[in-house]
Amino acid sequence: MRAATLPRLVEWLLTANKEGDLDYTSSFLATYQAFATPMQVLELLLPLGPDKAVLQVLDHWLQDHPVDFWEPPEYPSLHKILHFLHQSAPNSPGYALAKGLLQAHKEKEADGGNSPGMGQSQMITEADGADDCEEIPALLSFSVDEVAEQLTLMDAHLFRAVLPFHCLGCIWSQRDKKENQHMAPSVRATVTQFNAVTSCVITSVLGDLAMRIPQRAHLLEKWIQIAGRCRALRNFSSLYAILSALQSNSIYRLKRTWAAVNRDTRSSFRKLSQIFSEDHNHLNCREILLQEGGTQGPCDGWRNHQTPVRTSLKTPTIPYLGTFLTDLIMLDTALPDFVEGHLINFEKRRKEAAILSCICYLQESCQGYSLCLNPSFHLAFYHQQQLSEDQSYRISRMIEPPADSCPNSPKLHRSLTKRFSSLLLGSEPSATPSGPEKAGTVQLGSSSSLNSEDGSSTPCSPTRGSPGIKEDILDAIIPKTLSCVCNKTENSRTWHRSGPQILDTVNKKIKHRPD
Repeated sequence: MRAATLPRLVEWLLTANKEGDLDYTSSFLATYQAFATPMQVLELLLPLGPDKAVLQVLDHWLQDHPVDFWEPPEYPSLHKILHFLHQSAPNSPGYALAKGLLQAHKEKEADGGNSPGMGQSQMITEADGADDCEEIPALLSFSVDEVAEQLTLMDAHLFRAVLPFHCLGCIWSQRDKKENQHMAPSVRATVTQFNAVTSCVITSVLGDLAMRIPQRAHLLEKWIQIAGRCRALRNFSSLYAILSALQSNSIYRLKRTWAAVNRDTRSSFRKLSQIFSEDHNHLNCREILLQEGGTQGPCDGWRNHQTPVRTSLKTPTIPYLGTFLTDLIMLDTALPDFVEGHLINFEKRRKEAAILSCICYLQESCQGYSLCLNPSFHLAFYHQQQLSEDQSYRISRMIEPPADSCPNSPKLHRSLTKRFSSLLLGSEPSATPSGPEKAGTVQLGSSSSLNSEDGSSTPCSPTRGSPGIKEDILDAIIPKTLSCVCNKTENSRTWHRSGPQILDTVNKKIKHRPD
């Protein structure tokens, strides 16, 4: 079945297995909410019974997708199923399953529970309960292992709560519209957690202005070690959040601080960053998920868009969900919802179902984590001060001011002229002796630039390696107002017109700079 009307797709649920279309039912139930509601499907399905095939579909639906029937306060779809089964199969397992599900939903509603997938965490509630009786510790007062394990515990909880259909491109891609603020809450919860981890890293590194360079470098080393421990735990969500924070503008520009980081730790940082290289659509990250931890079988469908045979996972794994979301949005954009005018393109839904199936298998694997909650850590985490991007960057400039506010250097004018000459010619000097890195990678600089043979040490920081003018270079050679001019420049012609004036202004500022 490649394409059909909705009634025909529902009819095919009853005969697909007999016809050898073994993954049809699971693919339909995983993706039907992209083109129909539970009630619409029931109104087409139930009149086809009662027979064994209809009962099997209902059993599969109730057991594997109970959240589809969260419709408080009336629960119309569940009541429709119960009415049907009460008349046709009162002793069936499906009838008992539907009654139990209705009871569970009503109890959750009575307790004030949110919709499944809202990401409400019992661990957060427990941590809040300790708020009045405990002094809030510093986040990095905990050991490397403790921080990584607690982040993994939090991420596993939120990832297991993700409703796979929330990840569908047709749903997630509409999240930013004003009328869709309620959509995909389970996915939004993971995004909120990712951003919270990133913010904690940045704030902990920048928060204390009185901190000396060796102390701040030690914090960078500790976060890199925590990232390494997250990698060992196969928590790719917090791993990527930590790396993203260390690559942020406010931290990667701290050249003197990065120069004080241990060489082996910098090497570890480079290797970890390669996992999330954007080369070939995050191929490294995909291969790690597919090849390690026994996930290759279950997630083969992620690669070839075929629903895999169910197998058990050996190693618990928390993926970076953004990779799946990107794939699903790309699928939604590339393939039409309807073909031949009015037929639902079910081939598209099969491809989406293969990706959702991999998410489900990874969610199951997270049951393998055996980690204990530390309420003190969660207190520290949720009470960590949050800095905006603008605040972080301003603090970063206070910690290590741009070169134009440092004492004059005999080499400054020569370096400045050379760099501007390169810009006027439409090129940029390499960030490292080996040239700029490929987009999506992070590098702290080659060993030759960090530890030259004459024993000197050149301050360095991660380089993004993307083409164009780097913000830290501009900040190092021209005032903020001139940086704005440069950022608005779009082509070499404009550079040739405005470049000499800018260079003349900068030369005057250097000439009249106070000692």
